[in-house]
Amino acid sequence: MASITNLNKPKDAFEQLEDEHGARQGFCHIRIQQRTGRKTITTVQGVGTEYDLKRIVRFLKKMRCYQLWLLLFAFRLLGVLVIQSWFVPDEVYQSSEVAHRAVFGTGHLTWEWTHALRSPLHPALIAVVYKCIQWLGLDSQVVIPNVPRIFHAFLFTFGDISYYMLCRRLLPTNDAAFYSMITYLSSWFIFYCAPRTLSNSLETVLTLIALVWYPFVRRHMSSRVWPYILIGTLAIVIRPTAALIWIIFGVSHLIRHPKPVNLLFFTVLPATLPVLFVSTLVDSLCYARPTSTLWNFLSFNVLQGGSAHFGVHPWYWYLTEGLTSVLTIQLVPIVLGLVSPLRPTLLPLMAATFYVAFHSFLPHKEQRFLLPIIPLLCFYSGPFFVTKRWYLRRTLLYVMLLANTAIALYCGLRHQVGPYNAADSVLSMAAKRSGNVSVAALMPCYSIPGHSYFHNSVGKIRTLDCSPNLEGTSGTDEANQFHSDPLMWLDKHWNEKYSCNGTIVEHPEYGEVMQLSGDQRQQIKDFLVNVGIVKEENCKVHGF
Repeated sequence: MASITNLNKPKDAFEQLEDEHGARQGFCHIRIQQRTGRKTITTVQGVGTEYDLKRIVRFLKKMRCYQLWLLLFAFRLLGVLVIQSWFVPDEVYQSSEVAHRAVFGTGHLTWEWTHALRSPLHPALIAVVYKCIQWLGLDSQVVIPNVPRIFHAFLFTFGDISYYMLCRRLLPTNDAAFYSMITYLSSWFIFYCAPRTLSNSLETVLTLIALVWYPFVRRHMSSRVWPYILIGTLAIVIRPTAALIWIIFGVSHLIRHPKPVNLLFFTVLPATLPVLFVSTLVDSLCYARPTSTLWNFLSFNVLQGGSAHFGVHPWYWYLTEGLTSVLTIQLVPIVLGLVSPLRPTLLPLMAATFYVAFHSFLPHKEQRFLLPIIPLLCFYSGPFFVTKRWYLRRTLLYVMLLANTAIALYCGLRHQVGPYNAADSVLSMAAKRSGNVSVAALMPCYSIPGHSYFHNSVGKIRTLDCSPNLEGTSGTDEANQFHSDPLMWLDKHWNEKYSCNGTIVEHPEYGEVMQLSGDQRQQIKDFLVNVGIVKEENCKVHGF
């Protein structure tokens, strides 16, 4: 509920509107009726009204947030249309593929799900969406691959609106808040990841929503804080590395709180323990044995160094390649904004620094791991922009927008579109055939979408197995065997299936040839046509 100071002035006045967190909501013109003493509001940022003060403030706050939310949702839907490229296998095989298996019965489960390293909560959200689509009878091959992306764009919009609230709350001026928001929205990497079904995207959304309730200043220590603890814990359950962010915020809260023991026992534990209990219960039910994916994930990736199975990078990779590639031009206003007199609290920077430092000592590194800290760093760009002359500010802003737009369009429409183009070709070939169609994807592991993309258009998908050797036994996985000697692997696995058992006969023109059966000839014709060697009208099946 909004609060307005100095309402007892016996004359007209302009007063500042603030919400319960101290964020500025604008200015209003207060008029006190001398005869009745009733306080009415005549204008709120140019909107005329004669209604009750509290009612009109609530109405305006809802209307503004509602309109902004729709605008941000339209922006994220644009991302769904633009982002048509392949990024990482986890986008499919740790989310929508698992949900597709749960709802429709088809879907590939990777080795992580055998060893209980992944929480089922994220795929469960997508499974609920799939179930609704199935119930409505809309589960077609066009809808099923796209509805999880639209759902994630919908969720990310709540993170966007939360970030807007945080900018208004943390930054000293509205102009600084505006420029920080523009820096955040123009980030090509956030635009690139927002509609993707990654747990990192959901982690980012939950982190931003939770921070809305975080007490950044001492005067808000007595405010309601349990929502940020509960939502932050949920983010950790879905993506355990989120704990690196919340360790800094949580320790800072305990240090600054006048009664840290009471905070720990009467707020933190009651908010975290139910989430952890329900998470463990869901994990145990899903994997049919007592287990905790939170502990399994941390044990495998951190304590055992299991992330090295996916590639090893030097400790400085995030500093030299990771941050520079995901932030690009945004690095300039962020770094220079740190020395601005309008700089906000350094707590988000401390959380981001600790997050990057910890990840730097893990063997495996990826750009997507940096997604949750990009909004935290964008806070510091706003103070830089507002302290510069208008021509310098405008120039850098245009350069930032143009550079990020170009990168987003290239990465969304051109870079790594091959897997989806290949999948679309398979769908085109499957549409021309009657009956159940099988696909053999002899390529690097998880580099083509699975059943959650093909849906019911393909019956069986054969892929190469590249599960890591966790038992310590000697041997090479199937993918490496294939890539080391493809012909030998094909001869071993498919020689019988595709052998030609024909009859050697003498052809009057070509000499000695093998005469095949009608079915074999038709299969060869279909193959030659499908791979584009010949056109169907130029390829006839006949005997002699």
